[in-house]
Amino acid sequence: MYKKQAESLRSDVESLQAQVKAAQSKIAQLEQENTILRETPPLLLTQVRKAIDSGDEAKAKGALASLNSRYADSAEAATGSSLLQKMVKDREAKEQEERRLAALSIKTIPVKGTFAAGDSAVALQSAQVAGQWSFNDHGDEYEYRSAERGSRYITAKVTYSSKSKDPLLAPLIVYAANGSELKRLGVMGFEFVRWSSYATFLGNYHDDANDFAHTASIRFSMGLQVQNEAITKPLYIVASSTGCADRSSDRFGKPPVSYSTYSCDKAAPETLRASDFKDGRFGVVKRID
Repeated sequence: MYKKQAESLRSDVESLQAQVKAAQSKIAQLEQENTILRETPPLLLTQVRKAIDSGDEAKAKGALASLNSRYADSAEAATGSSLLQKMVKDREAKEQEERRLAALSIKTIPVKGTFAAGDSAVALQSAQVAGQWSFNDHGDEYEYRSAERGSRYITAKVTYSSKSKDPLLAPLIVYAANGSELKRLGVMGFEFVRWSSYATFLGNYHDDANDFAHTASIRFSMGLQVQNEAITKPLYIVASSTGCADRSSDRFGKPPVSYSTYSCDKAAPETLRASDFKDGRFGVVKRID
């Protein structure tokens, strides 16, 4: 008898649970239908307007998509599309004006032929875009590198001066204008302009004129090979206040001493803006138009 009563109660509980589940499903369905009924075209258009007024373009697009999915042919959908188009157009016009003003600010960066950093300074004499980079004049001969096909050299003649006998020289970096920014093309390499004689070029004798331990100023020929498509003028030769070009010696090298820029990546950001030149960390020593 008790077993039968338990089975009957269990059946009643299961029946009630099924009824509750069905009721919950019906309530959810009615709530969804009620929500849909409440989302009339005017209400959905109001959501589009609110998103536009708050400047939330993504939210405005989502609200318009909801309006179009339900009432694509309504007057409200047409109004919402017009409002969103105006928002996008205004935003694009503002961005274009900001880019224009930023590009103008790049052109206002002062160009000075000299740049001082720490205990050394660099002074630029000339710069050009050429097919060859010449250096190491040692009397009757000099060395040169010819640009590869599809490339040109950005070259410069400069003088570095320093109070130190073994300074880390400030690098020269070539940048190309890219809208509101300057885009790095590369760090210029160091070569000596001339040697006192062929014997000093070979390392048979020491050349005091190319050693800061004996002279306060040394002339260098700078060069960077760049792909033609990357040479978009104006080009900017920028000096960095972070000294990084260091001197190394090789008794059997031709020439026996050189300056490398392997550690200059941190001194040469990939992009620069006009604001980066305000605190003296960078300076334009030449603009090639």
